[in-house]
Amino acid sequence: MGQIGSSGLTKLLRKARQDKKVKAVVLRIDSGGGSAFASELIRQEVLQLQKAGKPLVVSMGSMAASGAYWLAADADKIYASSNTITGSIGIFGAFPTIEKSLAEIGVFNDGVGTTKMAGQGNLTRPMSEDLRAAVQLNIERGYRQFIQIVAHGRKMELTEVEKIAQGRVWDGATALQLGLVDELGGLEDAVAAAAELVGLPADQAYYFQGEKNPAELLLQRLEGAMAGEVGAGFFTASATRLIRNLTGTQYSFLPTGDPRNMYSHCLLPFSVQ
Repeated sequence: MGQIGSSGLTKLLRKARQDKKVKAVVLRIDSGGGSAFASELIRQEVLQLQKAGKPLVVSMGSMAASGAYWLAADADKIYASSNTITGSIGIFGAFPTIEKSLAEIGVFNDGVGTTKMAGQGNLTRPMSEDLRAAVQLNIERGYRQFIQIVAHGRKMELTEVEKIAQGRVWDGATALQLGLVDELGGLEDAVAAAAELVGLPADQAYYFQGEKNPAELLLQRLEGAMAGEVGAGFFTASATRLIRNLTGTQYSFLPTGDPRNMYSHCLLPFSVQ
């Protein structure tokens, strides 16, 4: 999974829960998070899966942070590599307004309302202090919820989680020491662990794969076109990273699709490319 979107993954988890042939699930995560709302929807499907008697093991890729950790915290077992970027337990709000941009071209918005909150949420007007306060309270509530989820899922005290939260990121080796992951290992190790939990051989694993989002499809086409144009040997990792920046993180990070404008997204990729 990349940038978190709830619809595809929740459908896959529901499909696995309803499939009588599925006895356990391994969820491979490679994501910096996203919408807190989407993360919670996915987490609820994880809980329903476990309630149905099917263990869930998480295998972390290069990154499983923020919202991605939110939905992973309740897993029966979490595997990460020593250099996986994880943690980033935090929440922020993003609510863009464009009144200054409109003012540059002579467009203004005004009006009257029956309450202080009337007309708030309009992108063409600045946020009022009342709306700012309401958004801030919502963010603080979401952060407390994140702390509680991690404490419950990892069987830790709230004070323990608070010490390692506040949006800080950890590599997999440190996360193991802090109790955020259970073992260091890759996908095969996670599959073996899931099989062991239900007493089945690991070679009976099979894969569910969701549909790619428009950004991922565009990325795939661009990579294929560039590889064919200049030869695979000249299609460098930096070029791939550039395309992924243009079509992946920055495309999907736009503050849309979350009814509460709350995000649990690790911002580290923006500074380490």
